[in-house]
Amino acid sequence: MSSRTRTSSARRRSAAGRLWGVDAARGLALLGMMTVHVIPTTDFSGEATWAGLLFSGRSAALFAVLAGVGLALLTGGSADERSSDRLNWDRKVVAVRAVLIILIGLVLSLLSSGVAIILVHYGVMFVLALPFLRLGARSLAALAAAWVAIGPLLYWYWQNALRETLAPLDHPARLWSSPSPLDLTDPALLGMDLLVTGYYPLLIWPAYFFAGMAIGRLNLKSVTTAVWLTVAGAATAWVMLLIGRLTMWQSDIVVNMAAVSGYSQDRVRGALTAGDHVLPLVTDPRWFLLSTPHQGTPVELLHSIGVASAVLGLCLLLARPFKLLLSPLAGAGSMPLSLYAGHLVILHLWRPDGAVLNDLSAETLLLILVVAALALGLLKTALGLRGPLEAATYAAGTAVAGPRP
Repeated sequence: MSSRTRTSSARRRSAAGRLWGVDAARGLALLGMMTVHVIPTTDFSGEATWAGLLFSGRSAALFAVLAGVGLALLTGGSADERSSDRLNWDRKVVAVRAVLIILIGLVLSLLSSGVAIILVHYGVMFVLALPFLRLGARSLAALAAAWVAIGPLLYWYWQNALRETLAPLDHPARLWSSPSPLDLTDPALLGMDLLVTGYYPLLIWPAYFFAGMAIGRLNLKSVTTAVWLTVAGAATAWVMLLIGRLTMWQSDIVVNMAAVSGYSQDRVRGALTAGDHVLPLVTDPRWFLLSTPHQGTPVELLHSIGVASAVLGLCLLLARPFKLLLSPLAGAGSMPLSLYAGHLVILHLWRPDGAVLNDLSAETLLLILVVAALALGLLKTALGLRGPLEAATYAAGTAVAGPRP
């Protein structure tokens, strides 16, 4: 096959309505993550900012859900049967990509980006998914539901136990540490970070991934499916948010957390709204009813999965009549690894004192990042090529797996 034919085929695949909507949703997740990486989620008084209200927790969760959707699409989508040969080939490709994503995450952790980098956890979730690639939508939905029910319970007990037993390790500070190559010398601590004390604990986050895989096994070309994702997702998100807000405002949990932390009640409410991690995990069982971003409660998980479903469903619907308008966003979302890594490099050049871009305001930097991401997305769509890191990981995966069955 000639290079021109391959390029034409790539353009036709990227233009498919289903993939266009998925990519557009992933583009929104990327822009949301860039926003909370630049704009503080709470202000000096402790009140939630617009970035905290809109994107805190939700963008990263959307990113993880769409990773599961993408994996499901890669391994057969809604097809009822997947041959053993093709499934084994898919597993090899995914395993190689997962290892490379983990390595890229370890390298990027050496930057002074000020970001809790998701890529190591992201790669591990791909590895965790390998035994479940044969499952259909219902089985994957049941797996995600079990994770939502059991994961937060284990997380809550384990975190509260660690507060006493691991105080010398100052484990709350680990929340801000992305796994780095140096952590490989302490496997026990690295394992603890990945499971429970890190920013994206694997006791919690695979719930998003498996929920995304279940969604990816649906017929995403169907308008009916897109409508149901939008309506059911929005309803779930709203109900869970209401439960969380009522818990915060109608109980004395804010009073209790203010007493424990020494912060004002207003600051506690801001932290519970935007999830800025100034508060310790509480032993109060009403924690399970909070919708605070990054807390890992069942209510927060269901809220974020609902938001992700609604965003994906809406993007799938909009991709049909507004394909050209969405092309910059979809193009950006089709190369998430490259843009994610690239924006961390930019943050490394901006955040430290004396850095090259340090004089830029947060608002100016965010504008530059958004415009650059959309411009690169438009260019990528026009050329019909993969992003550089996507192309490298794909080539490595296919090289190891051999010819596609």
